[in-house]
Amino acid sequence: MAKKEENVSTDDAVMQMLLDITDKDGVEIGITLNINGAVVAGTLVGPHTYYEGIIQSADGVENSTLSRVLHKKFTDLKEAYISERQEEEEKKKQDMIATFIHLKDAVYISANAQSPFKSHTWWRGRIDSIDGFSFKL
Repeated sequence: MAKKEENVSTDDAVMQMLLDITDKDGVEIGITLNINGAVVAGTLVGPHTYYEGIIQSADGVENSTLSRVLHKKFTDLKEAYISERQEEEEKKKQDMIATFIHLKDAVYISANAQSPFKSHTWWRGRIDSIDGFSFKL
């Protein structure tokens, strides 16, 4: 049995192109991911859309304290992402390689079970964990 490589690269050119399109152009792409034997499908979105979606979802939480806390924390994360992105652009490092992938309306696909979530599920995963993917334009 082959030993899994410890430092898997995140420089898959096609995946990085798709992530760049979703991040810079706001395009959303239907995608199915194979991750260590699991299958996750959803709509590929950029980090900004992901954080905005989480913030809007947090606003709908019935527990007002939890709603405020989640709203604040994810707003802070979104602002940190925007700040980091601006710093990178100022340094002329516009080809920053993404390390995370973001999906909206994500579902786990299994022959034996349905996803525990019905809709509006936000999913985030490490790119270096992806074994394969398919997408629809």
